[in-house]
Amino acid sequence: MNGVLRHTLKATFFLIFLSFTLDAQTGKEAKICLKNGVKIKGAIVKTFDEDKLVVDVFGTGNVPVRYDQIAKIRFKNYGRIHGDIKRGLENPPVLKIGSYFHEIRGSLLFGEENIGAALNAINGYQFNKYLGTGLGIGINKYGNYLTLPVYAQVKGYIFDKKVSPYYFGDIGYGYAWNNNKHDDVFELENVKGGVYWQVGLGYQINFYNSALTLSLGYVSQDSRADYVYYRPWDIDDVEVSERRVLRRVACSVGLLF
Repeated sequence: MNGVLRHTLKATFFLIFLSFTLDAQTGKEAKICLKNGVKIKGAIVKTFDEDKLVVDVFGTGNVPVRYDQIAKIRFKNYGRIHGDIKRGLENPPVLKIGSYFHEIRGSLLFGEENIGAALNAINGYQFNKYLGTGLGIGINKYGNYLTLPVYAQVKGYIFDKKVSPYYFGDIGYGYAWNNNKHDDVFELENVKGGVYWQVGLGYQINFYNSALTLSLGYVSQDSRADYVYYRPWDIDDVEVSERRVLRRVACSVGLLF
């Protein structure tokens, strides 16, 4: 506890000292090195809001810079700045907390001889790092079945960084219908869906205005159908009613914005 207090006092005294120093150096040209590696060259105009200073970047205009972004300041005469540095002055890409999100997710479904595919769209709200909720809809292909899952999603993150591991869970209902209208052996009739759910883990690579998601999930889809088997050697065909649970491993790539 004493160590935490000591570091807190040091940080506070540093910011106070830095603020007084910058106020004394107002108008002087400086080179400001940020923690993310960006270097700003310009004249310090003023400090304000206790946690920011304003720098007149040559050729760009006044730019506010937070103290906690600054690694080092050197005062010296520097020449004109060329190029657009506004993107470099933004905060490093992190999670968007307290905001809406939209995700388009494509998946390959493994679990049978034929590989299935899925396309999903999710719209939701991220309340904090650990909890976000959303509603999703998709189109999934499982061999002879096509399904339309409509579901609710819960999503949370482990770290708030540029690359953020996350966990998620989907649950809802998947409508189903026959995808194979012509077969010499059997015919599917009265195809019905059922409970749909998915759980998984992934990585989210955050950019400034969007993110790339990579995930591995386990999908389950309940279904029911009547099979009519053709028997050319017999007068009567065979009818079978079946309840099937379609289980797949989903490898997914998505774009979140």
